[in-house]
Amino acid sequence: MKITADDYAVLQRAIKRTIDRTGLSLDNYTSLGLTAKRYRWDLLEKSNIKIGDGIDIDGDVNIYAYANNTHIDTALRNITKTK
Repeated sequence: MKITADDYAVLQRAIKRTIDRTGLSLDNYTSLGLTAKRYRWDLLEKSNIKIGDGIDIDGDVNIYAYANNTHIDTALRNITKTK
């Protein structure tokens, strides 16, 4: 996984906090015909974490300075234990 350990830890805390706060689960999504990927990215959006690039956009994490959405999705899959 290309995401640094520090950035991964920030993502993990934000996603787990969002799951606890919202009560959302993968079952909620699949029962509506939505995908696991949608679940992961909705959790990220609801977490209100800002992902920047470290150049033009400074975020809570600056993942886009060294990675892309595929790498972020890999981290989200690991955090949410989804495929």
